[in-house]
Amino acid sequence: MKRIIISLNFCIILSLSPLLSAAEGNKIGSNLQWSPQETTRNIAIKNLSVTSNASFHWIRLMGAESPHVHDSHDLTVFIFSGTSAIHFSEKTIMMHPGDLIEIPRGTWHWAENHGPSPTQAYAIFHPPFDGKDKRIQEKP
Repeated sequence: MKRIIISLNFCIILSLSPLLSAAEGNKIGSNLQWSPQETTRNIAIKNLSVTSNASFHWIRLMGAESPHVHDSHDLTVFIFSGTSAIHFSEKTIMMHPGDLIEIPRGTWHWAENHGPSPTQAYAIFHPPFDGKDKRIQEKP
C-alpha cells in the first residue's frame, strides 16, 4: 500500500503520469550510472530535462544535505528506493519508496538518508531550477 504524505501546508499530488510514470522512473533509476566520485558524495544529482515550466532531476542521497531554503522554487520529490527523513522546522517526515512530498518555496528543509543504501529520488522544481536558489540556513 502506497502512502501519501500530508504535512504542514503541503499540497498532495496524486499523479506524476504526465511527467514520469513509475515504469519510466524505474527504467531511469536502473539505467543511471553514478561515477565513483558521485558515489562518495552525500548527495549527487543528475539533471534529466528542462521545460519552460519545470526541471527534472534524479537524486542519490547517501548522507545528508545542509539545511536550506529555496526562495523562488517549489519542489516535488518522489522516493523510488531507500529511506530518508525530510526535516522541517517543526516536524520530521520519514520517506519510503512510493512516497511523494511537495515542499513549497520558502520552506526550510533538509534531507537525510536513513538506510544502509542510498535513497534514489525523482525531483521536480517549478520553475526550472538554475542551481542558484539554495540558501543555506541552519535555523529558520
